[in-house]
Amino acid sequence: MDDNLWLWILIGVVVLAVIVALVMVSRRKGREREAQRQRENRAHAADLRAHAEEQDIAAKQREADAATADAEAKRARVEADKLEREARQRSEAAATLRDQVDQEYADADDLDPVEKSGGAVRSDLASGGASVDRGGSGRSDQDATTADDADGHGRHEARPGGDADGRA
Repeated sequence: MDDNLWLWILIGVVVLAVIVALVMVSRRKGREREAQRQRENRAHAADLRAHAEEQDIAAKQREADAATADAEAKRARVEADKLEREARQRSEAAATLRDQVDQEYADADDLDPVEKSGGAVRSDLASGGASVDRGGSGRSDQDATTADDADGHGRHEARPGGDADGRA
C-alpha cells in the first residue's frame, strides 16, 4: 500500500499542479481580455473626446455666428429706429410745410378766389361747390365773374348782393 499511496499522492500532486496551472492560465487570459477591453475603451473614449472637441468647436462657432447675427439685428433695429425717427421728422416737416402752403392758398383765395394757378383754377376750389374749368380758361362759377379787359387781364365784376371782389 505504500507504493500505491505514493502513487496516489503523486497523482494528486500532478492533478493539483494541473489545476493550479489551468487557474493561472485562465487568470492570465482574463487579465489579457481585461487589458484588451481597457485598451478598446480608452481608444473609444479618445474617439469620443475628439468628436466632442470637434462638436465643441462647431458649437462655439455657431454661438459666435449667433452673437454676430444678434449684434447685426440690434444694429439694424437701431438703424431702423433712426430711419423711422428721421422719416417721422420729415413727415412732420412736410405736414407743417403743407399746412403753410394750404394757409397761403387759403389766404390767396380770400384775396382773389379766381386767380389761375398754373393755367387753371386750383382744383381744391372745386371742393367748395364751384365748378372749375380744367381746360385752362381759368373761369369758374363763383360769386364773382371775371371779364377780360383789352390787355387780357381779368377784372372782377360784382354780382348783385356782393361787393366789387365778388363777396356777399
